[in-house]
Amino acid sequence: MTNTASIDSLNDILETLTDSKQGYEKAAEIADRDTFKDFFSRRATSRSAMSAAVRSEIIELGGTPENEGTILASAHRVFMGLSAALQDNDEAAIEAVETGEEHLRNKFEKALDNDDLTPSAKTLLRNYQGELRADGRLIDYLEEAAS
Repeated sequence: MTNTASIDSLNDILETLTDSKQGYEKAAEIADRDTFKDFFSRRATSRSAMSAAVRSEIIELGGTPENEGTILASAHRVFMGLSAALQDNDEAAIEAVETGEEHLRNKFEKALDNDDLTPSAKTLLRNYQGELRADGRLIDYLEEAAS
């Protein structure tokens, strides 16, 4: 249980949360239906709140929060734009956020499996795990609705 290990794990998650927020914003742009646009916009706001909490925990542990998402996510957002041009925008948006959310859930699980994570960091991540699972179920529902 070290602050350094927790800071590293939380910064990794922070980058992915930033990617998720930006992905949802892009999905809201390319979606056709207002219902989907609203859902994606609300999820972007949620990811922003999660990011703020993770940033606070990193600072509390004596670390410096990362400020940008990953290069891979930037490429993924470009792909989303190209994908939307080639297919139905709702389906492209849902497919993209579904992939991103699975990646985010995996990051959370990997971090929670880390024995070096501080108790406060584990509690923070566990508090958001349920929301991530619920979002996954909602995305599955949207996918069915778009078909």
